[in-house]
Amino acid sequence: MRLPVATAFPLQRPEATPRARVEEAARGLESQFAQMLIKSMRSATPGDPFGGDNSYRDMYDQALAKELTKGRGLGLQPMIARQLSGSTTTPESPLGGLPLRQPNAPLALPAADTPSGLPLPAGLRGSSLTLAPASSGTSLQAMAMPPRPPLATAVDTCDENAPLDCSSPEAFARSVWPHARKAAAELGVPAKALVAQAALETGWGRRLAGREGVTSHNLFGIKATGSWRGGKVDAATHEYVNGQRVSERAAFRSYGSPADSFADYTRLLKNQRYSEARGTGGDVHHFAKALQRAGYATDPAYAAKIVAIADGATMRRALAGLEG
Repeated sequence: MRLPVATAFPLQRPEATPRARVEEAARGLESQFAQMLIKSMRSATPGDPFGGDNSYRDMYDQALAKELTKGRGLGLQPMIARQLSGSTTTPESPLGGLPLRQPNAPLALPAADTPSGLPLPAGLRGSSLTLAPASSGTSLQAMAMPPRPPLATAVDTCDENAPLDCSSPEAFARSVWPHARKAAAELGVPAKALVAQAALETGWGRRLAGREGVTSHNLFGIKATGSWRGGKVDAATHEYVNGQRVSERAAFRSYGSPADSFADYTRLLKNQRYSEARGTGGDVHHFAKALQRAGYATDPAYAAKIVAIADGATMRRALAGLEG
């Protein structure tokens, strides 16, 4: 007895791209895209709540990206799925799910709509991202990075009475840059190293000792020793004794302006004690090591910290277009 082929072996043309697998892949790509946006926006935000620990930061960003792309997600999954399957379905088709956004329409991430599973970092909260047309060639970083303030406020002129701008690390670096260039030219040292040292001593301007709300403008942590006849301010500090960090209070010099602080620092480095640090040209590492050997600070990692700040991404962003 001969059985019909259709009954014995039901043949059905398999789908070239099963819908479930396509949608799963599209969701994964949307999650990767969200993670790239988070990484780009984090790089444009000063400070790191994870203390520089890349492993924890990456794990958090990955989990946050998955939360952002759950459910409706960012609205990109239907479009990616259509591209993966080679489909030309309309946005109203079952695969589409959500209407396709116009290429230049903003994609908003309001704080109220973010998933409750993970808190959205302050730098990303309430932000609005614009998806560039596919043919524009715009990079992901360019789409995610907010516009930078113009550098015109940090002209390369040394205003003796210009106040410090400590609103951000970049603003601090730009505001002290003219003074650093002037002092560096006199000492024969890299200006970037002086900015880095000032950033290290003051926490990018956030830890400037002062009295009654008036800053001391002490950018280099110079203490008020017995020979000092100028203003003084008492502040908490720490030193390293036999390799151990010890907290203490000490009197520090107080200046009327950033220019006065740089001028006093220049006089200090002209002392014979710091002769090896002078005339180092553009070598930040040589300058920093010479300072440490001369005993400028008791921190055993003082030189390494100066070099790390001088070569860091924050300094590169701050001095973009100013060095030369």
